[in-house]
Amino acid sequence: MKLIIKEYLSLLKESKELDSLIPELLLAMGHEVISKAKIGVRQYGIDVASVGVDEDDIEKVFLFTIKEGDLKRIDWDNTSPQAVRPSLEEILDVYIPTHLPKQYNGITKKIIVATGGDLEQTVHQNWSGYTKRNSKENEIEFDFWGGDKLALLIEKYIFNEFIIPNEQRSLFRKTLALIGDVDYDLGDYYQFLNEILFNNRLETLNDKTILKSLRLIFLSLNIIDFWATSEGNLKKSLYASERTLLNVYQFLNKNDLQNKKHLKEMFNKLHKKHMDIQNKYFKKIYPAVKVKQGLSLYGNDFLQESIVLFEQLGIMSSYGNFYYTSLLKNDDNLDYKEYRNIKDAIKLMITNNRGLFNPVYDKHIIDISLALHLLELWNEIEFIDKWIYDLLSHINFAYIQGEYFPIDTNDFEDLVELNIGEPKEKNEYITTSVLLPTLAFWCVRLGLLENYKYILHLSKEMYKESTLQVWFPDKDTHKFVYTECASIQSGYVFAPIQIKDNISDFAKMIQKLGDKEYLINLENNNYPILYLLSSRHFRMPLFPHFFVKKVI
Repeated sequence: MKLIIKEYLSLLKESKELDSLIPELLLAMGHEVISKAKIGVRQYGIDVASVGVDEDDIEKVFLFTIKEGDLKRIDWDNTSPQAVRPSLEEILDVYIPTHLPKQYNGITKKIIVATGGDLEQTVHQNWSGYTKRNSKENEIEFDFWGGDKLALLIEKYIFNEFIIPNEQRSLFRKTLALIGDVDYDLGDYYQFLNEILFNNRLETLNDKTILKSLRLIFLSLNIIDFWATSEGNLKKSLYASERTLLNVYQFLNKNDLQNKKHLKEMFNKLHKKHMDIQNKYFKKIYPAVKVKQGLSLYGNDFLQESIVLFEQLGIMSSYGNFYYTSLLKNDDNLDYKEYRNIKDAIKLMITNNRGLFNPVYDKHIIDISLALHLLELWNEIEFIDKWIYDLLSHINFAYIQGEYFPIDTNDFEDLVELNIGEPKEKNEYITTSVLLPTLAFWCVRLGLLENYKYILHLSKEMYKESTLQVWFPDKDTHKFVYTECASIQSGYVFAPIQIKDNISDFAKMIQKLGDKEYLINLENNNYPILYLLSSRHFRMPLFPHFFVKKVI
């Protein structure tokens, strides 16, 4: 585990990475963090400051200047931000005399150069000479925390034996070993999360222990993200982040801990990490989005192409919806222009990849609805209208041709049987449908009369023997929604749904459904976006609230 942690540390960048990890480590060590790095604010050599008990059992003020990677001879004394000596001079000449609170005047100050790498041999004499000249007994001390030291401390205070037993460490190691495999399902990491949060009675322990466990999860996710990035498999990082966010929210919500200050701060860090991973993923696939049929190249045949395209549509739309809710919370780190870029990218993706007119699973309505939700936020009604028409016409044509229409299972073998093997009767592949009535709901919501008429036609022709249905959550859904496909364990199916001849009559029926008093109350959740995330991640039908009423 030390080697895993050290390799991770060695590639961390100074800004926003190592200087955000070190405060978490210090808190786990029992320190009081009194100052953190602030972008754009002059720090006078200090990135992090804390007060805590040192290895000699004496309380000291710890003053950290954080650098990136290995420290070489060239890094000792120059004009770059990586330079060590100028930072030390500023700490001694400016920070300690003028910026350190007076209450710490009588306490020994320990100045620490911290980096994820090593202090190279070529700079050892400079470091030794400088620290010897400037050390003062009971006043000023110096230390170097490189990758080896940090790895030992992280393993001791975050990955310690009381929080993560050997069998759970084994799950984590297996995750890292297999993360480069495209077909790996992250099952070991999901089990790792489940063991920590739900299988060891964590909720019965004190807040301090719970916080340590959340820090462990946060660090674990960061390491997985690093490994997935280095393996060029960002999708694994994204899925791990989704599951982490959902599971941690379930733990906090279930045990009424979501408003505890430090636990809430830890959840917010996971939320921000997920945003960062989504942004990284978006930037990676955007060049392919701009090219005609650019994303289609990732499937070897039409079936794979369609599955890949709708998965990417769902991921991109989740990012856009996440960005919107974060903007609503007035997150200063977000840019409205980036939000527009995501929306425009989704339009480009749909326009440039005709496979997004051809869903092959009925459950692709999940990804379609996520995109519709975002496009509606931008009032892209004309674009939506055309896309829904294209979807309906291609589904209709595919059914007439006898292949590549959306089947009502999520089983790839059924797809192969329909399109390559010896198929059954066509109507046996669409005995039920959520896709068609959901599109009808959207048409009512957005006033798309012509498309509604098209849906009415399909309900009487292609889907005349199908049971049209929509799933609704109930009072028990909150028990499952962040950990599994909640529609299997809770809720009810409203069926059969009849597409009325008159859109007004259908709208009245929808209104009655939306007014059911036993539907889950979305207002009790400070993060309704997590319902959308759960829907995509667990392949759970979207809550009808999102296409019946305005939720976020």
